[in-house]
Amino acid sequence: MIKVLIDENLSKYFADGLNKLQYPLGNGIEVTSIEKEFFRGIKDEDWIPDWGNQSGIFISQDLRIYSTRLQAALLTKHNIGAFFLKLPKGYRYWDKTQVIIKHWIEIVKIIEMNKPPYVYFISAKRITKG
Repeated sequence: MIKVLIDENLSKYFADGLNKLQYPLGNGIEVTSIEKEFFRGIKDEDWIPDWGNQSGIFISQDLRIYSTRLQAALLTKHNIGAFFLKLPKGYRYWDKTQVIIKHWIEIVKIIEMNKPPYVYFISAKRITKG
């Protein structure tokens, strides 16, 4: 079983809905939220090590996790597979969910074919390796 953690900036409700859409694929991937696994407001330095031990895959729009030296080092140290939404300003909740849904099959393929650590960026048009 592989768990994909959705950061709180994308909503626990989206994580629940995506998990329900993902389940019939039967590939052992479960989608969960940071609020369900930890708690709202937990610091990245606190959940990253624990999540690396549990599953190691997450999706966020918080690019600071990737650009901050300490947090980027934690991603590598704890074997995290990270997907970051890289979208223009003005994208709202529904826009972000549509982008993830549009690319979901490709995200699943990346998860199944790659061993963490890795970083990918999700834009409206494509997914690129970081």
